[in-house]
Amino acid sequence: MADARAPLVVLLRALDRRIVDELIEHLHGAGYADITTAHHPVFYNLDLEGTRLTTLAARAGMTHQAMGELVGKLVDLGYLDREPDPSDRRARLVVLTPRGNKAIRAARARVAAIDAAWSDRLREAGVAVDIRDALAATLARTAEDGPDLNRA
Repeated sequence: MADARAPLVVLLRALDRRIVDELIEHLHGAGYADITTAHHPVFYNLDLEGTRLTTLAARAGMTHQAMGELVGKLVDLGYLDREPDPSDRRARLVVLTPRGNKAIRAARARVAAIDAAWSDRLREAGVAVDIRDALAATLARTAEDGPDLNRA
């Protein structure tokens, strides 16, 4: 059981981990058993038209090297590929392969159900407001005071 006196960041990270774990479990059941929770920051931060590795790393708050390892593994597994960036041929974009697109569609199809289940759990625990609305409003009010947290 989580300690209600734990710092908010600890509780939110624990919630994040459980939600991502549920999503990964669903992907395993849908035939993507080689995707792990470690791969989530790659897929979450990847633009549909492709994203530079340095951008992926910055969005995920990871080193370029760590993101490179994750991307390399997902390339080996057939989910991602690297292509020349049309805006700068010296740069490369990380892009989804057809297999990666199928995995993303499977994940997106499950996200709404996971969100609904967690909203129900929060209501049962006494949260009387839509937590998504409350968090979005709070982040919007503090956006000018800090970094852009919309991708977090």
